[in-house]
Amino acid sequence: PVDTGVMQSFANWIAATSLSETLKAYLWIIPTSQSIHILAVSVVFVCALMIGLRLLGWSRSERTLSMMIGKQTRLMYAGHIVLLLTGAVQTIAEPARQFGSPAFWIKMLLIACGLLITYFLARSARSDPRRWDAAIHRPAKLRIYGAGYVAAWATIIFCGRFIGYT
Repeated sequence: PVDTGVMQSFANWIAATSLSETLKAYLWIIPTSQSIHILAVSVVFVCALMIGLRLLGWSRSERTLSMMIGKQTRLMYAGHIVLLLTGAVQTIAEPARQFGSPAFWIKMLLIACGLLITYFLARSARSDPRRWDAAIHRPAKLRIYGAGYVAAWATIIFCGRFIGYT
């Protein structure tokens, strides 16, 4: 459990910084950051969805599975850089809103897990592409993994949306 007193103190400290005050003073910064954040979330989710659907065997492509995973994970990493930057702006501008929400902490945990899973998936596909590309029908383990992968990223979006409501 997160110590709410410590988090509240930390949020208050961030809110009192000149950077936080500056971000709040310009009324266009937060909505612009949120808009860019939503676009980057869309990129990451569509990439995760494409990987998940392919692992489930519900998608076909001219590209091999290993090539598709490589391309989509590169886009996901780029999207995460944008998410990190825009998320930092939002967190610095409104720290109490973020740190005080259980949905924020669940989202952060799921993002860390999702990134680790994505990294290991991409590494495995890169290290042994023949094995990944040879399977005509995906083993049940990969199909379950694909469904879980998409569900995890959808849950991240759900948690992000509910930060303001919890």
